[in-house]
Amino acid sequence: MASITTSVGPLDVQSIVSQLMSVESQPLTESQNRVSNYQSQLSSIGQISSALSGLQTSVTAMASGSFLQQFQVTSTDNTIATASTTSGGVAGNYALNVTQLAQPRQLVFDQTSGGQAITDQNAALAGAPSALSFNINGTTSTVQLGQNGSTISLSSIADSINSAGIGVNASVVQYNNNYSLVLASSQSGPANAFSITAGGSDSGTTSGNTLAGLGQSSSAVSESAAAQDAHLTVNGVNVSSSSNTLSNVINGATVNLNKLGQATLNMSQNTANVTSTLQSFVSAYNQVISSSNSALGGSMKNNSDVIGLQEQLAGLLSTPVPGVNATSSYAYLAQVGITQQADGTLKLDSTAFTTALTANPSAVANLFGNAQNNGYANTFNTAINNLLGPNGMITTDQGDINTKISDETNLQSQLNNQLANEKSSLLNQYTTLNSELSAMQQSTSSLANLLA
Repeated sequence: MASITTSVGPLDVQSIVSQLMSVESQPLTESQNRVSNYQSQLSSIGQISSALSGLQTSVTAMASGSFLQQFQVTSTDNTIATASTTSGGVAGNYALNVTQLAQPRQLVFDQTSGGQAITDQNAALAGAPSALSFNINGTTSTVQLGQNGSTISLSSIADSINSAGIGVNASVVQYNNNYSLVLASSQSGPANAFSITAGGSDSGTTSGNTLAGLGQSSSAVSESAAAQDAHLTVNGVNVSSSSNTLSNVINGATVNLNKLGQATLNMSQNTANVTSTLQSFVSAYNQVISSSNSALGGSMKNNSDVIGLQEQLAGLLSTPVPGVNATSSYAYLAQVGITQQADGTLKLDSTAFTTALTANPSAVANLFGNAQNNGYANTFNTAINNLLGPNGMITTDQGDINTKISDETNLQSQLNNQLANEKSSLLNQYTTLNSELSAMQQSTSSLANLLA
């Protein structure tokens, strides 16, 4: 719109029009205020939605009841055996008597085939073959040595074997300025032991072996080791394992054997972790209450949907698990230490919960999740799915508010056009009037001068 220049005269046209437009702009201001309120409502609903998602995450962790199967394990002698928990488990004591540790086959070669000590790990070995072959559990693998005419030394043999990845580890060890080549099975136990089938001789024991122009001294023989399994008893039951790490001996635990001797492992329920899981649920529930209270105290005062949400959650808490007799078992969360406070929030009494869990663990598990999917975790999850779903309260309210904002935006566009036209019209009218009044003043002044 072209600007309008107001004429000089007795009237302050801009001020008059500004005051009139202030009145005319009230509908626009009211619409802008409504949009601001709607945006606050969207923010409040977003916070409630986020809190509900957090609550759903916490109840999902409890739905199967397996969260109660959290255990801790301790050893009476960590130097003999230690253990770590996996999943599941049965509380109890497990007496271990370790009589033999698993070990890999190990051969040490510390001299040349001529009986000389090796003082340079990179020196060429006389009589070294171009390849070595090993057999592990019926599978033969060949390792090429001295490829492309390179020197075959203690160090290069170790590098070639390790690069082949055949289940044999090689290392060069220095002692008193002499070097040894140490070969060991990558895994312990006779089933994983290697044998030399080409490029050396293998007696099948720890002595009388040769390799790639290398031999063993009496010291090397004593440092070599035969492959063996671990042997132990667990509560009197004989157990053998190719590894010193046992994952299938005690349900829910991995046992690590460190040395020979006796130790007892104690598997007990980790009530601290279980309680922490429950506290996460309580905190998540309270966050929903806090977010909804903030909404009711602000832009969504007396909103029936938010009030209904709080009532729905409270109703879930007061509804017993179907088919459970509350006089002989646990049918309510309050019976296991999770109680609703006067302000609608939850509180966890960890001592009461631990007591209930110790007294009847299966009933506590059934309270949260069961085969019928009607435990508290399941009912909360279903309710939250409905609230957050496509036709749920949260989604519906967000859609309704966004529609209102869109309507107000369209209204504001119309009002702005109307106000622009109104302002232009008023400026024209008062500018014309101002010009006429100015002309009248000039005429009056001229007449007065004539009559003077």
